[in-house]
Amino acid sequence: MSAKDILEDNVNAKNGSFLHYLHNKSEFNVDSFKKLYAAIRVLADEEVGISRVAQDINYVYGQILKCLLFHFDENDEFKINNLPENYSKLIEYLDKSVEYYFKTRI
Repeated sequence: MSAKDILEDNVNAKNGSFLHYLHNKSEFNVDSFKKLYAAIRVLADEEVGISRVAQDINYVYGQILKCLLFHFDENDEFKINNLPENYSKLIEYLDKSVEYYFKTRI
Protein backbone atom coordinates (compact mmCIF):
# COMPACT_ATOMS: atom_id res chain seq x y z
CA MET A 1 0.00 0.00 0.00
CA SER A 2 1.41 3.40 -0.94
CA ALA A 3 1.94 6.24 1.51
CA LYS A 4 -0.74 8.25 -0.25
CA ASP A 5 -3.19 5.35 0.07
CA ILE A 6 -2.47 5.08 3.80
CA LEU A 7 -3.11 8.79 4.23
CA GLU A 8 -6.30 8.64 2.16
CA ASP A 9 -7.55 5.64 4.16
CA ASN A 10 -7.08 7.71 7.32
CA VAL A 11 -8.88 10.70 5.83
CA ASN A 12 -11.83 8.42 5.15
CA ALA A 13 -11.39 6.49 8.45
CA LYS A 14 -11.33 3.34 6.35
CA ASN A 15 -11.35 0.02 8.16
CA GLY A 16 -7.84 -0.75 9.40
CA SER A 17 -6.62 2.85 9.38
CA PHE A 18 -5.46 4.57 12.53
CA LEU A 19 -8.39 7.03 12.45
CA HIS A 20 -10.79 4.12 12.00
CA TYR A 21 -9.49 2.51 15.16
CA LEU A 22 -9.25 5.77 17.07
CA HIS A 23 -12.52 7.41 16.05
CA ASN A 24 -14.82 4.49 15.30
CA LYS A 25 -13.55 1.92 17.82
CA SER A 26 -12.03 4.25 20.45
CA GLU A 27 -8.80 2.28 20.23
CA PHE A 28 -5.22 3.49 19.87
CA ASN A 29 -3.84 0.94 17.41
CA VAL A 30 -0.06 1.30 17.55
CA ASP A 31 0.59 -0.62 14.30
CA SER A 32 -1.73 1.56 12.22
CA PHE A 33 -0.32 4.64 13.98
CA LYS A 34 3.20 3.64 12.90
CA LYS A 35 2.00 3.16 9.31
CA LEU A 36 0.46 6.64 9.30
CA TYR A 37 3.60 8.18 10.78
CA ALA A 38 5.81 6.44 8.19
CA ALA A 39 3.47 7.42 5.35
CA ILE A 40 3.72 11.11 6.22
CA ARG A 41 7.52 10.84 6.26
CA VAL A 42 7.50 9.15 2.85
CA LEU A 43 5.15 11.76 1.40
CA ALA A 44 7.52 14.50 2.55
CA ASP A 45 10.27 12.99 0.40
CA GLU A 46 8.16 12.32 -2.70
CA GLU A 47 7.88 14.68 -5.61
CA VAL A 48 4.11 15.19 -5.45
CA GLY A 49 1.92 18.24 -5.32
CA ILE A 50 1.54 19.75 -1.88
CA SER A 51 -2.01 21.06 -1.99
CA ARG A 52 -4.18 17.95 -1.56
CA VAL A 53 -1.68 15.96 0.47
CA ALA A 54 -1.15 18.90 2.84
CA GLN A 55 -4.90 19.24 3.34
CA ASP A 56 -5.20 15.52 4.08
CA ILE A 57 -2.30 15.53 6.54
CA ASN A 58 -3.76 18.56 8.28
CA TYR A 59 -7.19 16.90 8.51
CA VAL A 60 -5.89 13.60 9.90
CA TYR A 61 -3.58 15.34 12.36
CA GLY A 62 -6.44 17.54 13.58
CA GLN A 63 -8.77 14.56 14.05
CA ILE A 64 -6.17 12.71 16.11
CA LEU A 65 -5.61 15.73 18.34
CA LYS A 66 -9.37 16.23 18.78
CA CYS A 67 -9.83 12.61 19.82
CA LEU A 68 -7.09 13.01 22.42
CA LEU A 69 -8.68 16.20 23.71
CA PHE A 70 -12.09 14.53 23.94
CA HIS A 71 -10.53 11.57 25.74
CA PHE A 72 -9.17 13.81 28.49
CA ASP A 73 -12.27 16.02 28.72
CA GLU A 74 -14.18 14.93 31.81
CA ASN A 75 -17.41 16.23 30.28
CA ASP A 76 -17.09 14.14 27.10
CA GLU A 77 -18.09 10.50 26.82
CA PHE A 78 -15.47 9.64 24.17
CA LYS A 79 -12.68 7.54 25.66
CA ILE A 80 -9.76 5.77 24.02
CA ASN A 81 -9.76 2.25 25.44
CA ASN A 82 -6.13 1.26 25.12
CA LEU A 83 -4.20 4.52 25.04
CA PRO A 84 -0.55 3.51 25.49
CA GLU A 85 1.31 4.88 28.47
CA ASN A 86 3.80 6.44 26.07
CA TYR A 87 1.07 8.14 24.01
CA SER A 88 2.73 11.54 24.43
CA LYS A 89 5.95 10.17 22.89
CA LEU A 90 3.98 8.68 19.99
CA ILE A 91 2.20 11.99 19.40
CA GLU A 92 5.59 13.70 19.49
CA TYR A 93 6.71 11.36 16.68
CA LEU A 94 3.62 12.32 14.73
CA ASP A 95 4.34 16.01 15.39
CA LYS A 96 7.84 15.55 14.01
CA SER A 97 6.62 13.80 10.88
CA VAL A 98 4.04 16.51 10.17
CA GLU A 99 6.63 19.20 10.84
CA TYR A 100 9.11 17.40 8.57
CA TYR A 101 6.52 17.22 5.80
CA PHE A 102 5.85 20.93 5.85
CA LYS A 103 9.50 21.92 6.25
CA THR A 104 10.45 19.92 3.15
CA ARG A 105 7.51 21.23 1.14
CA ILE A 106 7.33 24.93 1.92
